[in-house]
Amino acid sequence: MIRPLILLAVLALAGPAFAQDAPVKTAPATAPPLAGGPAAGAPKRPGSLVEALIAVGFDPHTKLVGESVQVMSGQRATLDIAGDKPVLVAVETGHVDMALPDGTPDTYKLLAPGKVAFAVDGSAAKKQSYLKIWNGRPHAVGYLAEITAIREGKLAKRMAQVCAVPGAGTNYEMWPDPVIAVTLSKIAEIPDDKITCK
Repeated sequence: MIRPLILLAVLALAGPAFAQDAPVKTAPATAPPLAGGPAAGAPKRPGSLVEALIAVGFDPHTKLVGESVQVMSGQRATLDIAGDKPVLVAVETGHVDMALPDGTPDTYKLLAPGKVAFAVDGSAAKKQSYLKIWNGRPHAVGYLAEITAIREGKLAKRMAQVCAVPGAGTNYEMWPDPVIAVTLSKIAEIPDDKITCK
């Protein structure tokens, strides 16, 4: 009998304990990771194609790489090839006519005389990727091309057969692969009677 009386006395002295407590909150949907726990080292999934390309070691920029130029899809690189090495004059963003609905012109500016330009583009509707070459020089221009494409969910590179471009002319190359970039090398004027495909 003494025990219940002691318990009642303690509760009476304590007062309304529950009224003084803070409101009850639910636990957060995701708890912060514990230091050194398995969630701390989990890799972050890339949020965009650019982040995914960087994650696999591919630099997604139109740029000179030694004596070659890498052109990203959706861009055009304008070059001066008067010296021993190509000089990147400009990079533009736009679309090639072949990748647009039939009858729609390029979105790129006219090429200045004496320059050479390469643009990469693609069309999901036509299931094609395109390389368009503008030759603003008086003689033919030859080059080699390596395409970087997505195959079976992975980046794949391969040399592509391409044809030289006549002086003051344009040319197209087409591939069924979703091309991310084309790297062009050995860009040089060649004799007009040596226009070949290789």
